[in-house]
Amino acid sequence: MVKKALVLIVLLCSLCIDLYAQNTTIQSRQYPKNYFRYPLDLPPVTAGSFGELRPNHFHSGLDFKTNQRTGYPVHAVFDGYVSRLRVQFGGFGNAIYITHPNGYTTVYGHIERYSA
Repeated sequence: MVKKALVLIVLLCSLCIDLYAQNTTIQSRQYPKNYFRYPLDLPPVTAGSFGELRPNHFHSGLDFKTNQRTGYPVHAVFDGYVSRLRVQFGGFGNAIYITHPNGYTTVYGHIERYSA
């Protein structure tokens, strides 16, 4: 009797799981393609990737190689407005946040200086 009850419970659980799976759809977001431009006038080569494990944290951006030089102009990847400027000793250093019409915000860190 206990064996039959256990089999019945397992069957009901699997039926509930199947019904739940049929009624649950995974929403996938469509991310824009060919919407953003590369922020530098250099070939796109990364030095650090997003989520890369660092000694005491996960890297929270993309680092681009600049041929061991500084001072290259950094371009907004698309139209938008400057929504934040941040200056800190560490992290992103001098950073510019640009909010775009599609709801995305891009952050440009390690900026040597700001200009209009």
